[in-house]
Amino acid sequence: MTRTSDETSDETSDRSAEVMANAPIISVENVSRWFGEVAALDGVTLDVRTGEVLAVLGENGAGKTTLMRILGGLDAPNGGRVLLRGEPYEPRSPKDAVHAGIALVHQHFALVPTMTAAENILLFRSDPERRCSRAEAARQLAAEAAELGFTVDPNAIVGELSVGEQQRLELLRALDASPDVLLLDEPTAVLTDDEATALLNVVRRLAVEQNKAVILITHRLREVTAAADRVVVLRTGKVVSPEAAVGDRSPADLAAEMVGSEVASIHRDDPTPGDVVLDVRNLSAGKVRDASLEVRRGELVGVAGVDGNGQVELELAICGLLEAEEGTITLEGDSLIGVHPRRRIRMGVAYLPSDRYARALVGPMSCEENLRLGRTQWRLTPDPDGATSMLSQWTVKGDRSHSAGSLSGGNAQKLVAAREFGQDTKLLVACQPTRGLDPGAAGMVRQASIDFARDGGAVLFVSADLDEILETADRLYVASDGHFHGPFNRPFDRARIGRIMAGVDEPPPEGASATVGAVPAAEPPAGSGST
Repeated sequence: MTRTSDETSDETSDRSAEVMANAPIISVENVSRWFGEVAALDGVTLDVRTGEVLAVLGENGAGKTTLMRILGGLDAPNGGRVLLRGEPYEPRSPKDAVHAGIALVHQHFALVPTMTAAENILLFRSDPERRCSRAEAARQLAAEAAELGFTVDPNAIVGELSVGEQQRLELLRALDASPDVLLLDEPTAVLTDDEATALLNVVRRLAVEQNKAVILITHRLREVTAAADRVVVLRTGKVVSPEAAVGDRSPADLAAEMVGSEVASIHRDDPTPGDVVLDVRNLSAGKVRDASLEVRRGELVGVAGVDGNGQVELELAICGLLEAEEGTITLEGDSLIGVHPRRRIRMGVAYLPSDRYARALVGPMSCEENLRLGRTQWRLTPDPDGATSMLSQWTVKGDRSHSAGSLSGGNAQKLVAAREFGQDTKLLVACQPTRGLDPGAAGMVRQASIDFARDGGAVLFVSADLDEILETADRLYVASDGHFHGPFNRPFDRARIGRIMAGVDEPPPEGASATVGAVPAAEPPAGSGST
């Protein structure tokens, strides 16, 4: 996936004239979409051409997903118009969009977890003439996956697939309709670097080799350089910069355009660790096998690893949502085994889960009500001004009375962060806390986590983004096949940690710290990490 700036510039120059000579397949003309008094889109104008990948950037709540919903037939504009192949385009449903040759890959999976991969493909086929047997659908799915270089088991139950496999299946489902236009809303948000690389290589091929038009929404700026031809930036529902070739802007420039100012860098001092706060010893729970780790007061301990290697089970066991089969979990010496999640809150545990919708938010409830969830003292003494202040501090684009379900993914994550960081706690368990956040918001979460530790708290920070872990962690463990290897101390050996994550290098002896052969982590580009 990775192209150097020179390669990007040369390739863009070579293809620019050819692509720009094409008439736009989609023209968005002065489109606006209002929700009450809030403008999700405000006079947006842009063109998309066949044979190109157009990246649409913007901070959380900038209007990117609303634009995709309009193009995908899930929403309608209040003003302006959209042209498809030069004709007015007014879909009333996603089925209309598919029939018109436009397919949307949602940020949150639309697959049925209890069905097989092949059955999911059949389920989304709206044309009766394309219905076939499960066996034939499985054969077709395997053939299309192989053509794109994917490995997919057509007969696998979707709920048992990794998030990377589910994301590839979402793309295959969209491509099954043979669209001319592919809309990708944060397709790499839940993927590791290697998974994102493989997916975006395919996206690039679809544009270059199959002449499809692709609109790519992403917060990872390095992916813009890697996959896109042109880029447009939205801020507060407006286009704030003209469409331009990717090579014409640096990642730092794009990040500044997204948030309206230069993105602040992360500041971390060396820790002064105190007593052990969280102590996990010989824990087995689900995929977790005989895991031991500890987090001390004053430090941020990272957990790196490819999704599906036991990180979710670790967080659930610590936070009382999965029963431990063996081992112990203690908070300042007090056992957490069998302790109800609400009591853990009272004991001083704050929790940012990896799945905010399943374990942190109630969609129909208001933002203010969600801020009070599990916080008995604040629930008994309502403070509307306090709720408004917390939402403002975390730049949540939504009033305290708005439902949590109406927020964009990034704003929903910031709502959870506002609640959990706003408590007087001893331990913060932060799992994929910046997933889906723009560079500014992601940096805010990272800095808040570091500051929480430096103020005397203890932080367990779980992330599939290695750059993020290397930037924030004081020490780290590596999750691999249910085991948690380490701890590794600074300076980190990035290459070796990556190999252990992939299961191609021997981990250090159990319980031994690892610094041998270590080199400083590479400086991440502006806006890198889970953004």
